[in-house]
Amino acid sequence: MKKILSSSLVVFICVLIVVVFSLIGCKTATTTTAAATETTQVAGKKFTVGYDIYWTGNAWSLQLAEEFKYAIQKEYSDVLKNVYYTSSDGDASKNLNNFEDLVAKGCDIIFILPITPDNLVKSINNAMDKGIKVVVFGSAINSHNYTAFVNISDYDWGVKSAEYIAKAVGGKGTVAMINGIAGTGAANDTHAGAMSVFKKYPDINTLPEVYGDWDSSKTKIVMRDLLAAHPKIDGIWTFSEPGSIIEVYIEDHLPFVPIVFHGENREMKYWKEYKDKGLEAEVVSKPSTMSVDALHIGMAALMGKPYEKENMLPVPTYTYADIDKLILPDLPDRVRVPTYLPKEKLKELFK
Repeated sequence: MKKILSSSLVVFICVLIVVVFSLIGCKTATTTTAAATETTQVAGKKFTVGYDIYWTGNAWSLQLAEEFKYAIQKEYSDVLKNVYYTSSDGDASKNLNNFEDLVAKGCDIIFILPITPDNLVKSINNAMDKGIKVVVFGSAINSHNYTAFVNISDYDWGVKSAEYIAKAVGGKGTVAMINGIAGTGAANDTHAGAMSVFKKYPDINTLPEVYGDWDSSKTKIVMRDLLAAHPKIDGIWTFSEPGSIIEVYIEDHLPFVPIVFHGENREMKYWKEYKDKGLEAEVVSKPSTMSVDALHIGMAALMGKPYEKENMLPVPTYTYADIDKLILPDLPDRVRVPTYLPKEKLKELFK
């Protein structure tokens, strides 16, 4: 069974008051003994770490990578020999080639988000056979042969977000379904979770799934195409750029409909501004800080400390009552909460 790491919620509260990085020293809680197969730490040993940046095409993916980069230098610089970064640009073949390249570079541990559930399975098996530790995080993989897995349950994300939409539309009406990148484990699982809820409501008509590719411009185009084909949409389930969808409604002077938010600062600002004009939403978050959770768990495994193999982070949800804790008015629109990055780094990253 995958373990729920409730410590992430404690960190989140502290992050929201922007006393952020002092808490990174409190590494992710890991209390198991079963998964820790190596218990002897080699004093003075330095390690070579590999990390494949699966994509930087939106704010979440960019912040996911930067959280890791910042944390590894702050927390583990004294045990690092080399850190290699590759970039897959959302391409499954690059994802595979980059993984193989990190293996060839002699990495002791590789952190990777699989572009599809199947593209890395064989190569990870081979790496594990060679004694290389592999931490898979952020998206599903059709295997259990890895050192550790870290994610939220994307299926549960789909369930929670759909439950909000179903309730917000009163159990009836037409719901748009805008997902991320077709074929990715996260997109598959969130959609499956959402449909498990919507199928319980015979009076809810879900439109065919379309894809915004986690890209602001494409998501706006997709939303406008949906509105042209279906002028009466009663709610929007989206796993792709809800802030861009709201911009369509603002720019085209359309009445708002209930929508799922993800925790982006832009969304919070719109929510605050347009709440009295009918903007209804709920935040269902997939924290980009999970790369730091993955880092702590992987480094514990590398150094022979206890760790959990299976790690499911909670899926945080927030209502408008939380807006003053969520919104970061003096930081850029694309910042996602929670975050461990300091203010100046965030301003530089999203300038």
